[in-house]
Amino acid sequence: MVGKGDARMVALTQCWYTRIHRPERERHRDSEGSLTSTCRYCHRPLVSWDRENWNLADGLDVSRLVEMTSGRTLTLIDVLDDLIVRRFPIRHLDNEADVDAFKQQLREQYGLDDPATPLVLRDSAPLRKRRPRLHPSGDPLRDSA
Repeated sequence: MVGKGDARMVALTQCWYTRIHRPERERHRDSEGSLTSTCRYCHRPLVSWDRENWNLADGLDVSRLVEMTSGRTLTLIDVLDDLIVRRFPIRHLDNEADVDAFKQQLREQYGLDDPATPLVLRDSAPLRKRRPRLHPSGDPLRDSA
């Protein structure tokens, strides 16, 4: 028998089932460079460091802590189970070409090009800035207009 003052059943949100939080349209840039927003489903505070992956802002973000303390890493994540499968430190690689080759090796090893895979490879490096347009002569200092 349910009487006055008893707790009512609350419906579970979409992000509870999918484990993927989606931000509201309104977003704010934090002083640390992150973006903050609110989940459009559960209305909890969110944070993103790359504009693509949104995590709950309350509590300790272990992934961000690892990125800040150990240098750049590639992280293999199972997005269905919200589980970090493995981290690959890459500070031993000399340049971006070596990093890209290592990423391709991991894509083949873990079958990341299969559309049915729940695995995603994430790079902790900030997004690359757009390269300047080159003049057809190949001279980057020459005006392309």
